[in-house]
Amino acid sequence: ENIVRIYGTMDGDLYHQILTKDLLGTLRWHRINKRDIIFQQDNDSKHTATETKEWFYHNNIEVLDWSPYSPDLNPIENLWNKIDRRIRRLSIGISDSDELWEIIQRVWVDLNIEYLDKLIESMPQRGDAKQMEKHLYEAKGPNWTCLDGSATILYEAINDDFCDCVDGSDEPGTSACSNGKFYCRNEGHIPSSIPSSRINDGVCEPECCDGSDEYDGKIMCPNTCKEASIEYNKKLDALNKLRTQGIRIRNSYIEEGKKLRIKREAELNRLKIELEAAKIRVREREAALKKIEARKTDTEQSGSKVNRERIKKYQKRISSLKENINSLHEKVDTLLSILKDMKNNHNQNYHDMAVKTAIKAYDEFLEEYTKSKETESGDEDEDGDDRVVDEKDEPQTQEQKPSYWEQFSEMLWEIKNGVLELFGLQSYDKNNRSYNSYRTSKELSATRSAFEEAEQEQKDIEDSIDEINSKLSLNYGLKDEFAKLDDECFNYDSGEYTYTLCMFGSATQKSNKDHTSTDLGNFEKWIGAESKDDPQHYTQMLYENGAHCWNGPARSVKVYLECGADNEILSVSEPEKCEYHLKMLTPAVCFDLEKNSSEINHDEL
Repeated sequence: ENIVRIYGTMDGDLYHQILTKDLLGTLRWHRINKRDIIFQQDNDSKHTATETKEWFYHNNIEVLDWSPYSPDLNPIENLWNKIDRRIRRLSIGISDSDELWEIIQRVWVDLNIEYLDKLIESMPQRGDAKQMEKHLYEAKGPNWTCLDGSATILYEAINDDFCDCVDGSDEPGTSACSNGKFYCRNEGHIPSSIPSSRINDGVCEPECCDGSDEYDGKIMCPNTCKEASIEYNKKLDALNKLRTQGIRIRNSYIEEGKKLRIKREAELNRLKIELEAAKIRVREREAALKKIEARKTDTEQSGSKVNRERIKKYQKRISSLKENINSLHEKVDTLLSILKDMKNNHNQNYHDMAVKTAIKAYDEFLEEYTKSKETESGDEDEDGDDRVVDEKDEPQTQEQKPSYWEQFSEMLWEIKNGVLELFGLQSYDKNNRSYNSYRTSKELSATRSAFEEAEQEQKDIEDSIDEINSKLSLNYGLKDEFAKLDDECFNYDSGEYTYTLCMFGSATQKSNKDHTSTDLGNFEKWIGAESKDDPQHYTQMLYENGAHCWNGPARSVKVYLECGADNEILSVSEPEKCEYHLKMLTPAVCFDLEKNSSEINHDEL
């Protein structure tokens, strides 16, 4: 972890343990030679004790000389001040130290790396400030006056672990004053510390399993450190098993990520080959389509002239047919007139059967003939005026004219075929009267469909290539351990809302009352650490550009990833307006510290 919780007030023995375990351990992890560093600490009594000086001497570590009272010279003091202000703002209403520790961890994770760099860069100026404040603790006699003037004490009483000054200025390096901590040794378990105000308050504090917090004898607190240690070790074993399981799952994620990358790269190469073939098909089918379209245009243009000539020919034949029909009508009318006279003027007393039969046939024919003429008259009215084409261009021949029925039959065939050919439904072969039904139109339609199909195929391949390139360009972690989780979504029900996080996708907030959904943003980048080569870089994700809050910024989400055997969202909070913090467990960040020390960065305690 980046920050470590220490239980109890630190004494010399605990400080030596920290130096041995964490300082030397940190140097080993970073492969830094002890002779290449200068260690900085303040003038707390356990720091200046003879045993501590001997420890540094035997370990060949140089210690920086430090002013007796100069907390602001150490960059960590400015950092604590910044953290303290943020914690006070977030810790309203907390009930116990565990909740406070959760807030401290959250604030610590949110620290800006650039701010820390600036603090370190300010050290040269701090050296000048050190020289300016050194005079406040210079020995000017046997006595020393508190900086607030509240008391005068012996010079030797500075940092004697007893609070003499109201402002606490006599104990710049200890916790002896009102805001101090009481150290519980908890032998057999883990040392701890509690606020001094909880000492001898009649309550056995669980942090002091040895009962030392109630030493005035008013109540007797049993020593439960053995039981606490057993329970703690059980939990620790469970956590270790959980981490081991998480490491195993992460390794499987890494293998899966490698396979996915190889598979996508192979698929990309295959699609690129298919794309070139698809482009060739598009060009070929486009050329074929243009060829047929050009041929159709030529046919239509030449056919238009032929159709105009045929129309003129048909008009002439229709006019000739009408003349023949009119002539026949005149002959029929003459015959009818003769029959009418015979009917009216024959001798009624002389019953010639031939005459009577002729008169009867005349009456029957006259009725049908009259109806026929009325029908023909109506048809002529519907036809309107006949537009006869000028016959000057028509060549005159001396051929014998065909019979009426031959002319009529020929005309019907010519009209039918001419109309069909005019509208492109059939082509008329004058010699054998054969029809090439829809040939050109069908061929054009089929060729156009083939061309459009080839174009769509090319577009589909290009879309698939873009999608694979997008996946290959995503940063899935140091060893592609997050590739398996791509597009997987996880939900968290907070009671009022259900939050959904899709890895490398979107984050949403859905109301459990009216089911309205709010966009919280889309994955933007990793923000765990500045360097992409640092595993901690992949412990935090940033989702940005969500829906705008009313009179506020666009919504965003910071995702804090912790080691776990399952992918599970633990909590969702909103520490700042429209800025959501999501805590999630995943095996993808279960780093194997023993196998590969380069996978994790150990910060100094």
